[in-house]
Amino acid sequence: MGFAMNDIRKGAYSADDDIVDFILGITFEIWEEGGVDLIHQYYAADSIVWGLDGVTHGAAAVVDDTRTTLRGFPDRLLLAENVIWSGSRADGYYSSHRLLSLATNKGPTIYGPATGLRIRMTNIADCVIEDGMVVKEWLVRDNMTLATQLGAEPVAAARDMAERRSPELDEWLAAETTRVRAVQAPESVNQSVTPREDPTAFAWRVLNSCWRGDRTIFDTTHAPYSVLHRSPLRHYSGRGDIYGYYQNLRKIIGDVHFSVDHIASQPFAENGVDIAVRWTAAGIHKGEVLGVAPTGKPMFIMAVTHWRCINDRIAFEMTIFDDLAVLSQTLVE
Repeated sequence: MGFAMNDIRKGAYSADDDIVDFILGITFEIWEEGGVDLIHQYYAADSIVWGLDGVTHGAAAVVDDTRTTLRGFPDRLLLAENVIWSGSRADGYYSSHRLLSLATNKGPTIYGPATGLRIRMTNIADCVIEDGMVVKEWLVRDNMTLATQLGAEPVAAARDMAERRSPELDEWLAAETTRVRAVQAPESVNQSVTPREDPTAFAWRVLNSCWRGDRTIFDTTHAPYSVLHRSPLRHYSGRGDIYGYYQNLRKIIGDVHFSVDHIASQPFAENGVDIAVRWTAAGIHKGEVLGVAPTGKPMFIMAVTHWRCINDRIAFEMTIFDDLAVLSQTLVE
């Protein structure tokens, strides 16, 4: 049954629903069923969404951004891969929603006119939900994968992004960089811990081994067969390849400080656990990347990692952050 022009559509989900059902349901209603205006029901009027490409305030702005995306990709599908959550109805929920986006570029985008090309990319949205409404969101978008699939030259696309940066984004990045540089890793990074007994301490230990180049500890936290997915198009198989990825990243970003900003976890099967880690890193551009020579400019990453641990070692990792936005930080005039 369709809706008449003067009907006000009511979304099917509320604060009383199971949190995973809520997240998957509202995403389907908004995108697949075209209920963009339902964002006003599900996002608070004073909500805030942080991304490396910009900061968005309020449900109305989220509606505008959604409509802009749909003009370029009217058949976009957001296919759920996992929702890892924490919290309660009384205290509020935190959800980390990983999804595969499939779409055909049928309209203009910031990367150029319609190409007719079919794209695929992974995004993760970390949300704070209170009384059935999203009040805060940290959105990590794989804009590099999107841009390159549309035929955009990465450095040119990053330079365009740098030119679009708002003063508010500049201020937020500066404040976040200051915050992260003041963070000290806890002493627990030197102590063996399993992901099931203390997922937060485990996350600090893993990321510390990545950013400090400790292969011995890294090998204890990763199964030999572990796999890292950085996008639907970039994969690393085996813990040696995964460790190599992080060491190459260290060559690009020097003098790194990092922070584990949020952890959510849920049991998986009888011997596993799914962990969502939102983390940030701040450093200096000290290594060549995509032909851009070291600039000495600040580089800041906001990332979300999903781990599936089996028998207390990482078997699967999906880490998403906006490579294009990070590259753009080296091109700011």
